[in-house]
Amino acid sequence: MINSFLDKYIFTGGFKYSHNNFFLMGIPFLMVPTGLLVSLAQKGDKNFDKEIYYSFKHSMASALKKEFGVNFEAEGEKGLLLLEEMFTAFGWGQLKHVDLEKENKRAIVVVTSSAIGSRLAGQAKLPADHFLRGIIAGIFFDYFESDVECVESKCAATGENNCEFVVKKKGEFDFSKETVQSQLDTDR
Repeated sequence: MINSFLDKYIFTGGFKYSHNNFFLMGIPFLMVPTGLLVSLAQKGDKNFDKEIYYSFKHSMASALKKEFGVNFEAEGEKGLLLLEEMFTAFGWGQLKHVDLEKENKRAIVVVTSSAIGSRLAGQAKLPADHFLRGIIAGIFFDYFESDVECVESKCAATGENNCEFVVKKKGEFDFSKETVQSQLDTDR
């Protein structure tokens, strides 16, 4: 037994190892030691961190329908819950949206036991999980059908108990705050 999410796919044959690769419902996946991603998160280079974020955001937004087959128009919040369950099952930490305002295109996502944040517990001065921030932004970009950004407002890497991600339109963020400045470009 791996976890309840993946066990369903193993039981039904949807999770396979073939030709030296893992596949979930035909989508190729790989397992990566957390330390590899942590070493990138520890660089402390704000421009590099932003590149990680924007790369993950755009890749996730374009992959949702094509790779994962998630159709938010048809599935609504059920599709969102499926993605939260999937990324939790894959070890990113327990994702849970705690506040969702679809009409205003805003959300708050709390992650407990974040793979990156927990590993860096108390070692960072600024939030460090730009990978997960990009994934969350990409998911909500598609869910809201609007370009939104994601800022990690609390992070286990800075000593917080959980990580908290705020999703909303770029113009709604307060760019006078260092946390926002360090995570978002004003010109993108």
